[in-house]
Amino acid sequence: MRVSVLLVGVVGAGLLLSSTPPARQAQYLTLRRNGAALSTDSLSSRFEVSPGAGRVLTLTIVPADAPDDPGLTIMVDEFKPVPQVYRFKEILSGHIREASYRVGNVSAESKACALNDGEVRVTAVDAEHHLLTGTYRAVLCQTNVARSAARRLVLEGSFSFPYEER
Repeated sequence: MRVSVLLVGVVGAGLLLSSTPPARQAQYLTLRRNGAALSTDSLSSRFEVSPGAGRVLTLTIVPADAPDDPGLTIMVDEFKPVPQVYRFKEILSGHIREASYRVGNVSAESKACALNDGEVRVTAVDAEHHLLTGTYRAVLCQTNVARSAARRLVLEGSFSFPYEER
C-alpha cells in the first residue's frame, strides 16, 4: 500500500514540475502613426516567415480599434533569422522592402512616396520560442486621394512578438 501512495506522489510531483512553462521574454507590439500612439490588436496581428532560401518576413500590425482592417503590413525579403537592419532604400537594388497601410478610409503605400526611408531593425531572435524583437519605421503616402491632397504617414513602433513559419 505504501508503494502505491509513494508512486502517486512521485507521479503528481512530476506532473507539477512539467506543467511549469519555461521563462520567456515579455511580448509586446507598439504602433505610432505620425507620433500618436495607437493600441494594437495582438490577436489579429501576426509575424510570418516564409520557408526556403529567400525567406520573406511579413509583419502585419493591426490597430485595436480596427481589427477587421489589414492595418500595417511590412514585407522584407532575404530575411535571415539573426539581428540585422533591413532598410527600405535597398528597394533600388532589387530587394522587396515595402509597406502598406489600410485602415478605414485611409490607404497608403511606401512605394507611393518619393523618399522611401523606412527600416525594420531586428535586435534579437529567439528561434526556440519563435520570438523576434526589434523596431520598425515606415514612411507611406496616401494612395486613395488626389496626389495634391495625399498625406504622408510615418508608422513606427517596437516589438517582441512571436513569428510563424509558413
